[in-house]
Amino acid sequence: MIKKEYNNILDFLEDSSFKNWAEQNNATDINYWEYWIANNPEKQELVTKAKDLALGLSFNKDFVSSDKVNLEWTKFETKIKNKKTVSKRKLRYLKPLSIAASIALLITFGFYFFTQNTKIIHKTSYGEILNIKLLDGSNVTLNSNSSLSYYKNESRKVWLKGEAFFQVDKKLATNAKFWVLTNDLSVEVYGTSFNVNSNKEKTAVFLQEGSVWLDFKNGGDKKMVPGNYISYSSVKSEILESKNITNAILQTSWKDGTLLFENLSLEKAMSIIEQTYGYAIVFKDLESKNTIITGAVPNTNLDICIKAIEKSVDVKIIKKENKLIISKK
Repeated sequence: MIKKEYNNILDFLEDSSFKNWAEQNNATDINYWEYWIANNPEKQELVTKAKDLALGLSFNKDFVSSDKVNLEWTKFETKIKNKKTVSKRKLRYLKPLSIAASIALLITFGFYFFTQNTKIIHKTSYGEILNIKLLDGSNVTLNSNSSLSYYKNESRKVWLKGEAFFQVDKKLATNAKFWVLTNDLSVEVYGTSFNVNSNKEKTAVFLQEGSVWLDFKNGGDKKMVPGNYISYSSVKSEILESKNITNAILQTSWKDGTLLFENLSLEKAMSIIEQTYGYAIVFKDLESKNTIITGAVPNTNLDICIKAIEKSVDVKIIKKENKLIISKK
């Protein structure tokens, strides 16, 4: 057991042994944390909040199965192999049969190429996360209220609306590129891990591992290295933000069911909640809007999310129709 400081909720949630204790899964971890809590009574409130979040952070994973072999094409090949030699007495029928075979061949090839060029679309609703396995072996985690599309015969070029985390499978033999396209830019990679968010009329890219090239709609481009975060708007035709982020989990924790906030105004934090759950945000007072929040909330359970925010910053949140109304307690 590695000893560390636990000064905020995030410290607890990042520790797998704490989650084991919360879920009562491992005897060693249970004994350790029972001892730790007994000897750190001043941290009891933090422990309680972290436990509530740890138990509430769960979501269903939907894995996309690999495509089945084209049945029609297989049937056609079987017929060709098993076809008997035409007898001499049936030679007079050869010409019409050849024409029929040619038509069948054209139909089969047409069907084959049609299915290979089929556009595949994955969509998520609010509060839903979807895990996707692409045909090339790459993995994509699609965030809530997002869509990912690609053609069956070209899964290494995808179109994204919303947010997704990519773990691209590197093709060493062919060195094949992988593209992610949004309304603002395209991301060009060979094999790497990165996050793309195309919400709010801009596209933000965070590179966790590897290297990528960004091709902007205004004709410019930029190379990224691990830790880079770049936000670009095609509407304004400019880079809105370019910085380095040392704590990668702040950008990618959503794929594991958690939204992490670090010294963020409640107004900005709630704008992320709005994107995740689809509720309009209404502040009743300026004080609550400017309150600073640091902590973790689930992005697949709105009720637990609301309770976590209320406990963290001492506000009252009322869910009314399609709105979240926020005020000081």
